[in-house]
Amino acid sequence: MISLIRLWLRDWKEGWIGPALLLLLTTGWLLIVGTIFVHSAADGPEGGFPGPYASSHIKKIIVGLVGMLVLTFIPSKQFEKYSAAFFWGTIGLLGLLLLWKWAQGGVVRWIRISGFGLQPSELAKISTTLLVAQLLRNGERLRQWKSLLKVLAMAALPFLMIAAQPDLGTALILAPTIAAMLWVGGLDTRKFITLGVAVLLLVGSCGWPLLTNYQQDRIKTYLGIGEVALESAGGYQVAQSIIAIGSGGPTGRGLHLGSHHDLGYLPEDHNDFIFSVIGEEWGLVGTISVLLGFLVLVLTMLGVAWNCRDPFGRLVAVGVATQIGFQAIINQAVTVGLLPVTGMPLPLISFGGTSIVVTLMGIGIVISLARKPVEVIHPDGLQRGTSPVIHRPIRAQVHPDQL
Repeated sequence: MISLIRLWLRDWKEGWIGPALLLLLTTGWLLIVGTIFVHSAADGPEGGFPGPYASSHIKKIIVGLVGMLVLTFIPSKQFEKYSAAFFWGTIGLLGLLLLWKWAQGGVVRWIRISGFGLQPSELAKISTTLLVAQLLRNGERLRQWKSLLKVLAMAALPFLMIAAQPDLGTALILAPTIAAMLWVGGLDTRKFITLGVAVLLLVGSCGWPLLTNYQQDRIKTYLGIGEVALESAGGYQVAQSIIAIGSGGPTGRGLHLGSHHDLGYLPEDHNDFIFSVIGEEWGLVGTISVLLGFLVLVLTMLGVAWNCRDPFGRLVAVGVATQIGFQAIINQAVTVGLLPVTGMPLPLISFGGTSIVVTLMGIGIVISLARKPVEVIHPDGLQRGTSPVIHRPIRAQVHPDQL
């Protein structure tokens, strides 16, 4: 273990030029924007910067950045080695929450000890990604239905446990993540379509009765079905969000000058609807800068996956990129009324604890993959050349007996 630590410390300067640096810069930009608007939305200019909310936000960012930097020095083989232990540890935490819910009732999503809060559902997003990548790395499990269904059952376990809290928004992020990993892993198109149709039929026939009343009300409000009070179904929040974004115009009203959210018309303005605050104070220019930030972040991660010759690393990079991308899209779509209210924060920007830390951990894992790509033995023993995908370089080693 000591020799590994010495090796990591010796190699800390290597591999930062390229995707790793771009990921760091883009992440830094989004964190800065988030800190500015958490202060603007929750603290205001009266007490000066940073204020109580921004101070708490910065502390969580520091914890997340430390975790991210530590993970950038860990080889991907270590992530693969301990993925199962991490997954089952997370399942244990989710199980404790469900036991507490069964005993006390109500909504239980956090483990709180002496002022410290932990949201296991956020950890489950990363641990499930790592485990599924480990299970799908050799492609064998995608060839037979029996093995494929075992993988899906493993992925469904945290999904069901998170949805039972209830936290359907976080649970739903796992669906596109697993779908993207199956597709990139090489699942046959016919099987992929069959699974998609089966899931849609299952959700359509059994999903609605399992939703809580407020979840059903949000969907009804979104679809315009029945008479549901806007305040209880999130319609009021969406209406005020659209007003705030529209009032910003092209360049916004200016930092700390967003009167609509300052007057209290926009609930959760520092959390789920922080994108609306950005739209009001920085206008179209500010919202586009945030969209471009997420676009560069996700595309860079997909580029890391494209260049990664190790199946495990490629699947992990795709999974993390899908999680961050879909969560950002869903949050922004909710603020303009394109989707029902889900209670999902905007990654790296919304005020939050475990969400920011876990998102930075995921980015740290991808940076590790970008810094030190795993060198693999090509089946043909090729040392130089291109793979069947045009212009995709082969990073391979050749055994001495093959020279």
